[in-house]
Amino acid sequence: MVPWQGRDGWIPWAFVGGFCLLLLPAVALSMVAAASDPGLVAGAPHRQAGSYVLPTGPAPVLELRITRRGAAAVEVEARLRGPDGSFAEVEALTGTLQRATHARDDLPVTFAARHDGVWSAWVTAPKGGQWELAVQARGAGGVASGTLRL
Repeated sequence: MVPWQGRDGWIPWAFVGGFCLLLLPAVALSMVAAASDPGLVAGAPHRQAGSYVLPTGPAPVLELRITRRGAAAVEVEARLRGPDGSFAEVEALTGTLQRATHARDDLPVTFAARHDGVWSAWVTAPKGGQWELAVQARGAGGVASGTLRL
């Protein structure tokens, strides 16, 4: 007689069914975790740790602020102030739109010079997650960095 037939044939199937019931939630949770994976990238801890470095002497200060909000984008203004508090000339200004948790989705942001040492850019953050704008300005007084959470 075959073990899964007869009056006690349900017993092996109960073990198989119980095992499948244990695997089903694990597979479902694995699929959810894979879809929402933030990634493990060495760049994010480096960025976060770098924000705590204190300058050793008088350094320029980069001011970032949101000036206008549109339907899908925000206008960000950047100004560089020298150690004495006056506006400083900017030689180069670079921006990167980055996720707070990892570096694999970084997007470049292009700033345009306006008047009186003000630089501006329209920034559109992709949907999902927390995004921040990291900006680095190079001027005659040195280099200044800043971040702005969108």
